[in-house]
Amino acid sequence: MKYFLFTTTILLATLTPIGANAVPGIYQCQVVSDAYIKSDGSLDILKDSSRIAQTFAVIKKTGEVIGDVMDPLKNPKVLSMGSEKNSYKVIWSQKAASKDGVFFDYLNVDEFVKGPKKPFGFFSGSLLLTGYCE
Repeated sequence: MKYFLFTTTILLATLTPIGANAVPGIYQCQVVSDAYIKSDGSLDILKDSSRIAQTFAVIKKTGEVIGDVMDPLKNPKVLSMGSEKNSYKVIWSQKAASKDGVFFDYLNVDEFVKGPKKPFGFFSGSLLLTGYCE
């Protein structure tokens, strides 16, 4: 029964239009820009990206992400829950195919920003997604 209620809450959070009904303990986020770092170090903003305007949800306590915007992210580690002076921070790490390789993904939500919309940055290798969470 608890699993059903949890799943229903998450499903409603991801299907409800962003900003319509905030769910305590869950960020509802929308992607505003999609970019990647080019080989010369400059940022290339993808204007026709399919990720723009997509939404996803983040369970604040665990760092779990629900939504199709990002590849499946496993084993999240919440580094900071965020506050009036600090950002919410979560990382994911996974081993690469090579023996010594590792991949890190990082989500930062500026919890300290006044108002309901909190800017976020999601970094995965050279990929950068930005937007806001409520």
